[in-house]
Amino acid sequence: MKLKKLCLFLQFFLIVSSTHFSFEVLLNDRLVREWDDSLLPYCYDLPSGRGIPIFEILPLVIGDIDFQIVTEAGPVADVSRDSSIVWKDGCWKVEGFEDEGCLERLLSYGEPLEDRSLQIWLDWEGVRELKLLIQKFAALHDLDLNVQEVPKASAKLKSMVRARGPVPDILMVQSSDIAELVWEEAIQALDYLTTEGLSGLEAFTYEERLWAIPFYLDTQLVFYNRGLVSDSEIRPEWTLEDFEDLSRDPASGGAGWNIYSAYWFIPFQLGFGKLELIEQETLTIVDEPTEKALQYLVDRTVDGTFRVLERDAMISLFTSNRLGIMLSGSYSIPEFLRIGLDFGIAPYPSPLRPILDYKGFAITRKTRNPVLSRRVIEYLTSERVEVVFCSSVSKIPSRSGAVDTMELHPAIEGSLRRGYPVPTDPAYELYKNTMWKLLGLAASGRLDVKTVLEQGQKIIDESLREIGR
Repeated sequence: MKLKKLCLFLQFFLIVSSTHFSFEVLLNDRLVREWDDSLLPYCYDLPSGRGIPIFEILPLVIGDIDFQIVTEAGPVADVSRDSSIVWKDGCWKVEGFEDEGCLERLLSYGEPLEDRSLQIWLDWEGVRELKLLIQKFAALHDLDLNVQEVPKASAKLKSMVRARGPVPDILMVQSSDIAELVWEEAIQALDYLTTEGLSGLEAFTYEERLWAIPFYLDTQLVFYNRGLVSDSEIRPEWTLEDFEDLSRDPASGGAGWNIYSAYWFIPFQLGFGKLELIEQETLTIVDEPTEKALQYLVDRTVDGTFRVLERDAMISLFTSNRLGIMLSGSYSIPEFLRIGLDFGIAPYPSPLRPILDYKGFAITRKTRNPVLSRRVIEYLTSERVEVVFCSSVSKIPSRSGAVDTMELHPAIEGSLRRGYPVPTDPAYELYKNTMWKLLGLAASGRLDVKTVLEQGQKIIDESLREIGR
């Protein structure tokens, strides 16, 4: 008799436990999925425990989705799609509404999205980490997402469009890709997507339309080798004069970078007073800020304050304790961490303005699955995903909420406040190619700075006339 009562009690306990252990996801009153603790591997470490935003597990629909949360206590009102559910006491609970008990049903209503497959081209650093996040979304929704690493993805897309070949649905792009991709009619405008909370929209805006959604960015920084330069030698609000003094100190090993590169020259132009690199579709280098910036760099290299170094030589000297200070991008941080180098970072000295180099996601014009492409991009640029990705590969999130969550290094925060996004204007490529030659010519001393810039302006003007500018 006692054994029979024990068995009945265990059966009752299991029935009660099972109702709290899992919850159902329904779309238009049809069961789509049932989740128990098998959802845990897809979750994030939140302050309140392991959890996941509700929008990540909502069924995919065309257009807006309506949903209703039902717990043990009944329907719960005022729950945002950005709210999270967390695993507590052996069941799922709505964050902020834990007193309502275990989640039982997630009711949703909308037109089901039938598209289930996409092709995605990824580029730059962090491809492995990004693939894992995309695979997670695919597993949550039973999708077939074909993800490929494609170096110089925008160039390949242009080639495939011209050849009328197969193209992806989504690809990663940078600011300087946009104009040519628009000209080739390779990507579509994304003005209709919600962009609240995202920085860097201007980095993907061309002809007053938005062509890609910002994902992350890198910024230019000052790197210093702690074997030669101590933290105390760099003040939080340091100046160009401080930078010079430190570089002249023999114990520091000096400062060096590729001074011939236009990418590293722009911060000096902006710092010496140039407001915009390209103004009203006009590219002008014969101006006072540009002349002062170039003369400054020529003088400081001639007198030995700064060293002109190609990237490979610069990295080699820096990692072998023969160069104490270098200018590089935040993309260098993971590699220095990997090799165990003892280094520090600092913002560019005032008044220099660092370049902000954004990467984002574009949707191709020929995609057959624009709605699913949109849903994937919304997921990838969500706060939690940006935090996970950017933390793992030392990137800077484009979403402000993710920036706040990550608590960025003060040097990076300072760079974000003063930084200048890479322009989308096609004249930027012309600028880079022209300035590379002019910087080398000026540094050689064969012509004075003013003459060099005047000759360069003639080349630029002629090139702009050829493209109808």
